[in-house]
Amino acid sequence: MIITKDNYYSLEADLNTMSVSQYKLFMKCEKQALAKIKGEYELLESDAFLLGKYVHSWNEGTVEKFKEENPALYSSQGKTKGQLKSTFKVAETMVNALENDNACMKFLQGDKEVIIQGELFGIKWRGMVDVLNLDKGFFSDLKTTQGIHKKYSGLTFIEYYGYVEQMAIYRELIKQQYGVDLIPYIVAIEKNDNPLKAIIRVDERYTEPKLEEIEYNIQRIKAIKNGEESPIGCGECEYCRKINKVTQILSIEDL
Repeated sequence: MIITKDNYYSLEADLNTMSVSQYKLFMKCEKQALAKIKGEYELLESDAFLLGKYVHSWNEGTVEKFKEENPALYSSQGKTKGQLKSTFKVAETMVNALENDNACMKFLQGDKEVIIQGELFGIKWRGMVDVLNLDKGFFSDLKTTQGIHKKYSGLTFIEYYGYVEQMAIYRELIKQQYGVDLIPYIVAIEKNDNPLKAIIRVDERYTEPKLEEIEYNIQRIKAIKNGEESPIGCGECEYCRKINKVTQILSIEDL
């Protein structure tokens, strides 16, 4: 299957290829992930998710189109009817902060939303790079976060949300497609009215162990997608809450 921007997010693409987002979904809940790629369950888009897409659409140069296609960005009643909701006014502040930061803009210069494909660990993968700059020897991904220095159970936001896995896979796919080994960077900005920004290099000492971990985990995911193994539910996500009809009986240690 040839992946294009028109079919990148399609069910056919999910069934025929692996993406980092699909991998992470399988790692969170196998049942939800399988239902999603079969078209049996649709993930809801939260305001936080839309805010991230807003900032990404600015980077792509399609923010006006994004606004037109997403009426949920605007208030539908009261004195603020027709105006951007407060959540998305923050997005405008974030965009202005990026535009006025020379260092951030330097790492957001290049080809935008570039599709990459290849084969890793015996299966086909696809990805879409936010910024690919072959001339300068880097690729970058724009990330929004609650706090650049915030820790999640001792992990940085980059580790907690699986961005190291993303940079590791993208680096390998770019090697295959372009024959060059590029340095991955994350351009991060906080989701608030006075956001911190950072340019974060993702070194090989982080990506190499993740590739080994993915290679190990992908064998079970491949078997589930092929119908050779039954998926296991996490018991906590929205999908599991929807399909589970039995009350859990737990000990304190299970919490």
